[in-house]
Amino acid sequence: MPSKHPRIAVTADPELGEALARVRAATGTSEADATLLRRLAVEGAEVEIEAGHNRRLAAEALFEEMSSAQFDLDLDAIDRLNAPPAV
Repeated sequence: MPSKHPRIAVTADPELGEALARVRAATGTSEADATLLRRLAVEGAEVEIEAGHNRRLAAEALFEEMSSAQFDLDLDAIDRLNAPPAV
């Protein structure tokens, strides 16, 4: 279909084909590959942005908890857990 927008080449490898097939099986959509791929990319971008925001919030909450007076992190104990077993 003609478009004023530039096109992006995407290799239709088996992994992509399987992913599209899973979406079709789960949703019942009959969209053409290009239409489905575009929709998934646009919606996936929003999901990824939200996930990044949530990861940032979780990290900030963790660091705040770790800096509180109630949190006692025993770094020596962590080192012992990560140390290779004694021979």
